[in-house]
Amino acid sequence: MLLLSAFASIAACTTHETTTPAKDIALTERIQGLLETFLTSDDDVQKASALSDARDIFARGGIPNLARVGDAAAYGFVLMNMLGQPPAFQAQFLGNMRDAATRHELPEDAITFAEAHTRHPAMQERYRTQTPSHPALRDQISRLLRDDQAVRQKEGFDLKKMLTADRRIAGPLKANFDHYGVPTYDMVGVQAAQDFLVMVQHQSPELRRAVLPQLKAKVDAGQADPAGYAMVYDRTQRDLGKNQLYGEQLECATGQALSLAPIDDEANVNRRRAELGLMRVELYNRIVRLRSPDMCTPPASRE
Repeated sequence: MLLLSAFASIAACTTHETTTPAKDIALTERIQGLLETFLTSDDDVQKASALSDARDIFARGGIPNLARVGDAAAYGFVLMNMLGQPPAFQAQFLGNMRDAATRHELPEDAITFAEAHTRHPAMQERYRTQTPSHPALRDQISRLLRDDQAVRQKEGFDLKKMLTADRRIAGPLKANFDHYGVPTYDMVGVQAAQDFLVMVQHQSPELRRAVLPQLKAKVDAGQADPAGYAMVYDRTQRDLGKNQLYGEQLECATGQALSLAPIDDEANVNRRRAELGLMRVELYNRIVRLRSPDMCTPPASRE
């Protein structure tokens, strides 16, 4: 589940903000607003409008650089265009970005993110229209995911129902793993392979520990999602009482607030995330908290 708090200001979402003020305040604020809409809106029309405005900014002046709009907006502009624009535009954008990178005009992790985001989807694209070798397994994973996600919606969230659903899913999910191992792109396609990992996150620590080494091998073979590996790896670390590495895990902390679990080498977490095509941890943290149901408050306290 993409457990996606309200954005205060996108500029406050980064630990990489440059000390030099942005020269173009109006453009900086415009980009921040577009990014907020793109990442948080459930309205497809609003998101499409934000992406159209971003294309207009690019057409008029290329990619806004660090000196012009500061670190957060420069990063955010790269992020939303690489996530949301059509492939033809992205190819043009990527060429412009690489030119800017040679002049050190953009955040390093934005460049790394964009390159990873180009590499991984290209690898996955050939499986999207390919008939999987195990279509019945793909269909079962899809059915199980609907059960898994139906009890994880923010509105009307009920912890007991979620736990009951997880127990119901546990048997068939483990049976699939015992019989097939970690489902690959070849076996079930990209979406079902990713959905399997989402459900593993909601199951027992023992299952995650069994899945992890197989998953790493599948990632190395180009048959599984590196971002999914980061998700399962971090959860497994927390199962063992250890710090996470990629910042994928949020937990109920003191005061019953959902917050990031401890991270090893936190100063470099966004570099590691960028290498896997993941957005900055500060943005991810806010989106997760925005979209998450109220898991931290005991049921009696919600009444």
